[in-house]
Amino acid sequence: MMKRLFIISWITLLFISCGDDFLTKFPDDAVVTENAITTIAETQTAVNGLYALMASQYYYAASLYFYGEVKGDDMQCLYISGRTPYTMYTFDQSTQSTGNGGLWGRPWYTIRNASNIIQAIDNNKITDAQSDPDQLNDYKGQAIAIRALAHFDLLRTHGYPYAKDQGASWGVPILDHAISLTEQPIRNTVAECYDFIIKQLKQAIPLLSSEKNNGQINAYAAQALLARVYLYREQNKEAFETARDLITELEKNRQYYLAPRNNYAAQFALNNKFGSESLFEIAFSASDNPGRDGLAYSMHWWGYADIVATKDFVDLMAEDPDDIRCQLLDQVYNGQEIEQNIRYWLMKYPGTSYGVPSVENNYMVFRLSEVYLIAAEAGLKAGGEYRSPALSYLNDIVSRANPDKSVSDAEFTLDRVLKERRKELVGEGHRYFDALRNNQTIIRKGGWHLDGIPEEINWDYTKCILPIPKEQFQMNPNMQQNPGYSRE
Repeated sequence: MMKRLFIISWITLLFISCGDDFLTKFPDDAVVTENAITTIAETQTAVNGLYALMASQYYYAASLYFYGEVKGDDMQCLYISGRTPYTMYTFDQSTQSTGNGGLWGRPWYTIRNASNIIQAIDNNKITDAQSDPDQLNDYKGQAIAIRALAHFDLLRTHGYPYAKDQGASWGVPILDHAISLTEQPIRNTVAECYDFIIKQLKQAIPLLSSEKNNGQINAYAAQALLARVYLYREQNKEAFETARDLITELEKNRQYYLAPRNNYAAQFALNNKFGSESLFEIAFSASDNPGRDGLAYSMHWWGYADIVATKDFVDLMAEDPDDIRCQLLDQVYNGQEIEQNIRYWLMKYPGTSYGVPSVENNYMVFRLSEVYLIAAEAGLKAGGEYRSPALSYLNDIVSRANPDKSVSDAEFTLDRVLKERRKELVGEGHRYFDALRNNQTIIRKGGWHLDGIPEEINWDYTKCILPIPKEQFQMNPNMQQNPGYSRE
């Protein structure tokens, strides 16, 4: 499990507030300088601090998953509240609102601290570097990969999908160094951002260890991220080849492998952290967790019960009752046990028992099943010689779910692949992004949906991406705002 080293003198250096104004102002004592990292041990502490930042409720412990799920059509809020899931479900987002969930500020803090680690290593500040150069390279690789991931997360929440205009619209600022107090970065295009992220990952992967390192990024996790980034950027041949090469390598060494059908649901149990498919997950424990602010508490029936499956998704799963993934939908009752009050809890984040929610669940960032589905989608889009192996990867997922099912070549369409992604990756923060980047219209009508929510969303909907927070324009008037949002 990931070790987090919380040393008092580092807390002020590594952790900063969760507001959205990082690119315009930040306190001097919140800046990690390269001079604060002078040994391999201090480098390890700084890298662990990056994972701690990612493990915030404002990032990978809650907000990013809320964003990817309740804005889509497979998960929804159950009732009206002022909490982040509801504001995201209703698209209640403006330059002045808190409905953005911290998804601007927290990734930038992560980028800032990652850049300082990289600079300390590159500027030869590590006095004992020669004592373990491989370990130091791995720490540098982790910092580079995390910086790339944070840029990617900012880009897909605040920039339009690449396919909308081939990346010509505004993305986010590219920061490849530790920003100074006087810099005023403006936004690069979406295409420029993707080029930077891909370049960063290609730099990180050779530095990273391929050993399993629970709760931290290794070479295989970075390769999975690269495949995902290629897919989002419409570089389908590269996405397929990257995913295929990763699958082939793992089939040889068996360090990671698809969970078998008879163990499918069990892989999500609380006591099965870091399972066979887990390329990278955010790690928590009984003493180190986000408490009730985490994703699991919102999705548990005896927690906040903020988030349940939509009727559309339940109906989708009901098409094949023998699909093993149906076991992850548990029927609960909202009030009296009558049909119209039935709701369905997704059991990917269970507690110790049905009636006891957990606050120490881990949250999956990269799972091997997604890599197979990236290969399937990318190979389908690339066509030609890629089509047949892509279909085979899709059927690895389909036939595991139900050995009596498979997809024929005639049935191998984008809609069929995205349907499989819905069924396999529900609750893991993908659905909204999948629909948006493929210009599909998300329909949220009827069923159990609450009144007053946006019912049809695609990449032409004004609020399909988040605004740049207003604080950014106060000290950096050159920063660009997204269309349809004000600067105030």
